[in-house]
This record gives sequence, C-alpha cells and structure tokens, in this order.
Amino acid sequence: MTDAVHLQMSLDLPRESARVGQTRRMLDGALAGAGVEQDCRDDIRLALTEACTNVIEHAGLATTYHVDVSVDGDRCVIEVTDDGGGFDPAGVRPGDLWSDSGRGLQLVAAVVDGLDVVSVDGTGTLLRFTKQLTWR
Repeated sequence: MTDAVHLQMSLDLPRESARVGQTRRMLDGALAGAGVEQDCRDDIRLALTEACTNVIEHAGLATTYHVDVSVDGDRCVIEVTDDGGGFDPAGVRPGDLWSDSGRGLQLVAAVVDGLDVVSVDGTGTLLRFTKQLTWR
C-alpha cells in the first residue's frame, strides 16, 4: 500500500449482546472502505466478537466496556477494556474442542498476530490484540 492509513475509533458500550454486532459492522465498514482484504477483516471481526462476548459473559461487575481501535499503516491494534472485577489469566483452562464455550481466547489467539491479556483481580481486564493488515 502506497499511502499509509490512519484510523482511530473509541467506543464506550453497554454490556449488551446487541451492541457486539453493531460494533463489528462499524469496524468492518471502516476497514473495507480503507481497502483491507476480506479474509483479514474476517479474522478481525471474529477476534473482536470473541473479545466483546467475553466481557458480556464474564465481566459480571461491569455495566459498560470500552473498545479502542487504532490502525497505523499496516497494523491494527484493538483493545477491549472492562471494569468487571478481573480474573487470573493463568487459571483459564482451554475449552474443549467440542464445547459451546470456553474457547474465546484460543480463537482470538488463532486469528491475530499478537494477544495480551492484562487482568487485575478486583479491578478489570484489558485484552489487546494486533493484526497485520493485508490490502486488496
């Protein structure tokens, strides 16, 4: 890509499942408009969906959460932050391959280039993932 793309998006969202689809479509539209390939956008949509769904299902104390998206050139960084009490990431056991739940972080890790989970017990969690963008 000859011209560097810069995108900043910041959303404060209620902990409602309906907002996940809206957030995913909003980001996908921006990335599609910038010329990001479909397969790359599919990975980002999946990772974002799993990150937001984890907040909705597991951040019991949170009423809202925050999504920050930053695109700088060929790199997309997404941070999903909640104040839902936190957890011990080392204590998370990978979900069974055939289970309907418990594989969110595994799925995110499988489709992105970098994943960080920072959680402070009693405070909240930050899930940050990065993806190298590919262009049409």
